[in-house]
Amino acid sequence: MAVQTKVGIVSVGEMGAAVAKLLVAHGYTVVTNITGRSEYTQKRAAAANIALLGTDQALVEQADYILSIVPPRDALATAKRFVAAASTSGKSRAQPLYYLDLNAVSPGRAKIIAAEFEPVASSVRFVDGGIIGGPPKAPEAGIGSAAASSEPGADWKRPSIPLSGPHPLPDEHLAKVLNTRYLGSNVGAASGLKCCFASMIKGLIALSLQSFSTAESLGVYDELQIALKHFQPHIQQSTTRMVTEIPPKAGRWVEEMHEIGRCFGEDGGWNNAKGGDGANVYERIAEVYRTIADDTVLGKERQEHRVRGKTSEDVSIALSDALHGKE
Repeated sequence: MAVQTKVGIVSVGEMGAAVAKLLVAHGYTVVTNITGRSEYTQKRAAAANIALLGTDQALVEQADYILSIVPPRDALATAKRFVAAASTSGKSRAQPLYYLDLNAVSPGRAKIIAAEFEPVASSVRFVDGGIIGGPPKAPEAGIGSAAASSEPGADWKRPSIPLSGPHPLPDEHLAKVLNTRYLGSNVGAASGLKCCFASMIKGLIALSLQSFSTAESLGVYDELQIALKHFQPHIQQSTTRMVTEIPPKAGRWVEEMHEIGRCFGEDGGWNNAKGGDGANVYERIAEVYRTIADDTVLGKERQEHRVRGKTSEDVSIALSDALHGKE
């Protein structure tokens, strides 16, 4: 069933494209502006059935909602782009545009971004948000029809999208399709929840990467896995799976770790911890992911859009080699 609402997505990465497919499957028209982007991005947008517009201004004028899903380092610049587009738009809107910042930023950064929208507050509503979990996935054939009839999107495997700020989504159907949870009127609550959740999962992965690669360097990788399987089988199973998924994502996670450190330091009070900056641990975790992205062969393959099968030991070997200056 077609829906009149148009949703803009910026940008069309793995998550953005998957969210677009979820929305298209539920009758929404999805639009974006990827002028000047690579052929790879163009193909990804086409595969997700996203309609391409030529300018940010066209996106602002045609969309009812814009979902900003970009690397954390680009969140503020992206917001400024669309504030500028809204400021120069000559279109009179019957209803305000909702701008959902779904990026992995700290509560403090979310408030800075929200302030950018004050000059266009009459026409654009800012919503603080985050994405917890992996990209949406369509149901397998013949599965989920009963769930789909009871709640929009329930047959899909979807991440959770917490939202906060003074402007709850007015479109209940869209809110359900996207699997949103409204946390209240405070800008920063949704971003903070995302930081707290991501810190636990991505912190554990970083510790596992350091442990596995060091065990590889010492020649005891197999023994470590045997010990984990015996004493902590659930941790062994989850960590060996998760580390294999990291190389394609590591570059995007570097700035996210900095944002988590800011969240814990500024909002959690860890900047006041006795002995110094208690949130500085995430600066070090950021370096783990930077090393994977920039210094290992697996990270370089990702930059060239090449993918190959790998195991947790493959990742450990690649990281150990990079740290010891081996090709």
